[in-house]
This record gives sequence, C-alpha cells and structure tokens, in this order.
Amino acid sequence: MISIPDALSKIHEIIRESKNKIIFETVQLNDAYGRILYENVESTYNFPPFNASTKHGYAVLVTDGKGLRKVLQQNEKNTFSRMSLEPGTCVWVNSGNPIPDEATAVVQVKDVKLVEKSEDSDDMYIEILIKPQFNENIKPVGYELMKGKTVATTYTRIGPLQIGLLAASGRKEVLVIKNTPVGVLSIGNNLKEPGEILTPGFVYDINRITLITLLKEQGYNSLDFGIVNNMMAPIKNKIDEALKKVDILVTTGSTNNRDLMKTILEEYYKADIHFGNVNIKPGKSTIFATCEIDNTKKYFLCLSGNPVSAFITARIFLLSFLNEMYFKFYSDYGTIPASMESEYVLHSRSRATWTILRWIPERDCALVNTKGNAISDKLSSAVGANAILILPKKEDGKIELKSFTQALLINIPNIKYLNNYFTDQRLFHKS
Repeated sequence: MISIPDALSKIHEIIRESKNKIIFETVQLNDAYGRILYENVESTYNFPPFNASTKHGYAVLVTDGKGLRKVLQQNEKNTFSRMSLEPGTCVWVNSGNPIPDEATAVVQVKDVKLVEKSEDSDDMYIEILIKPQFNENIKPVGYELMKGKTVATTYTRIGPLQIGLLAASGRKEVLVIKNTPVGVLSIGNNLKEPGEILTPGFVYDINRITLITLLKEQGYNSLDFGIVNNMMAPIKNKIDEALKKVDILVTTGSTNNRDLMKTILEEYYKADIHFGNVNIKPGKSTIFATCEIDNTKKYFLCLSGNPVSAFITARIFLLSFLNEMYFKFYSDYGTIPASMESEYVLHSRSRATWTILRWIPERDCALVNTKGNAISDKLSSAVGANAILILPKKEDGKIELKSFTQALLINIPNIKYLNNYFTDQRLFHKS
C-alpha cells in the first residue's frame, strides 16, 4: 500500500517522463478566458501611451506658481488634440486624458477659483490658489505597463486580470494549450441517470456529473462516456471507445482488488499500474495506470464508486495530476498547517475529511472547525467546506488538542495573511 506523498511523487515521476507533445492553438483574446497560456507575452505598448491626468482639473506649468492663468480653449471636435502651454496659460483636462507635453502638474478643481470674464474679451481666466508641485496628479507614460514588460508567462491560467493586461499590451490573440478533454466513465450494475425512475436496488449515478462539474470548475474540458455495466466485455468496449477520443480517462467503480479494472488494465491494455492501493481513507482502492497506444501515452485514474471517496480522491489526485500536466505545478491553492481544536478519531490509514478553516489573528494560524462527526462518510459533509484535512495514521499517535496537521485548500477562505502559508509544493512533498 502506497502513502499519499508517495502516490503524488509517482504521478510527478510519470508526468516528468512523459514524451507526449503539448498541443497548442491560437485563440482570439475574447475567447481566451480560462485557457492556459503557452507563451510569454510582453507588452508592445506603453500604457498609458501619454502623460495622463489622474484628476479632473487644469494642466499647468509649475514654474508659474500661484496666480492668474489664461485657460486655453480645446478644439470642440477633438478634445484630445495636442496643445502647447506657454507661461501664464493652462488647459482643462479630464481624469485619464492626455495632458500637454509642457505641462508639469495638474491642479484639482478644489484648488482653483474661477475669474469672471471681461466684457471686452471671451478669454477665460482662473486663479491657482496653491503652489503646484512637479508631476502632481500626473500619470507618466508607461505608468501602468511599460513596453517590453512581461504581462503573462507560460502555463498561466488566463483570468480577468490577464485578459486586461493582454489587451493593454496590444494583443488581439494568444497562443494557448489545446484544451484536450478528460474522459469520465461510471461503472456499475445498479446505476441510473439522475431523473430516471429508480427501480429497487438502483441508485443515481452522481459521480460522473460531480467529476465533470469539478473539471469544469477548474477550467478543464471533459467528455462524458456514460454508464457501463460491471462486466469485462462492456467495460473494455467502452474504454476502447474512450481512448480513441481522449488521452486521460477517469473511471469510478470496480477498483477493488477483486473487481475488474486492474485485470482489464493489465491483461487487455498491458498497462503499468503505478499504484492500486493508497494508504488513505476514503479512497484506498484508487488506481493510477498508464499504457501506450499508437505511440501515445494514455493515463487512467480509476476512483472508487463511493461518492465521498471519488470526490475526495479527485481533489487530491486528479487535480494534482492535471495541474502538473498542464500548469507544471501541484495544487491550485496548496497545503497549509492547521491547528486542531477537537479530538479526531484516527484510522489505520491516513484519513481525509472535510473541514472549515478559519483564521485566528491572535494566534496567527488557521483553525480547524470540525463539520459534525469527523469520521462521517456523508457527501453532505462537504457542503460549506473549504479544505480537506489530512489526518495521520492511527499508529502515528493520537492527535492532541492544539496540535497541527496538514489541510488541502479547496477554496480560499476569507482570512488575513493565509498567503504566508501557501506552497506550490505537492501534498507533503519535500524538495
């Protein structure tokens, strides 16, 4: 039986040895959200490309100091036309607009007094009430983004911020990793699709829809290969169908030693089973295997049919696998040490259980809030959880109050300074 860190190390080793080529494609920036960047992108423009005002006010020459200024009139048809300032003059500018090249400050409206127009002239004057400072309320060229600055790096998932930076850099399209789908297949003789009428002995197949949604949440595509009866020939036929369309296949069900998946993988696909029993509860029967078909490596992650087990092990192993395969890192959020305030019932295997982490400022640490009975195997226990707690094996000793253990973050809790504990290392990995 393999430990959790050894299982993750094996996944890392297999990915590192993989010779599968990464396929990439060009997409329009409007369609790039959620995709994985396959290039370093440098800005081809300064942003802003001109000296800009950060306030509504008057662009002035600092050397004029306080006093009266003649307000130059903008071209009504082109308020962005270039104007030249001379001593004793100023020009009105809106926040974000370019200022004249000669301007060395922008004076806010509250620091200006309007002077009544003369009957003999249409000229407008203002009085500057303060002594302007050099570059006051001015955003210089390239303040937000300098030409040549790297705005996004390879293997970055493109989110709203990246979209904005890429747009500011002048990019209309970007090179991204082709979003190859992950196959999902349920195995079982008593499974029904949600919404169908349940006959005696049958249950709804929730694993497939849960895993597909988890993949979607994490930005991965999936292909749904439905439900197959737990019999040798139908399973093999369905896997044959899947492997023509995907390189990564996730299955649930038929993973125990006396079940069919290990036999099918070894006998029909000559697969290498890198691990088939993991020292974790739930999820002992998790299988990770690979085989070669037409010089392409195929990956199998076979999860238990138990919904709690499938969901937890997908979080720990499937996402770790995909994140490293496509992002070259181990976890979206990483693991942190978490303080225990309750006694937990330990098992002979490392136990994974849902929990809520809260931040305790006075102790500068994350606190574990138990979700009811910590040994509950109910899927509903996951509701509201933001982390999976990894408890030690029973032989490692009883957890004492206020001791620490590892927690795998699922969602970022609303807590201060948690970033101090984030790590790009995989679960329990020591570099």
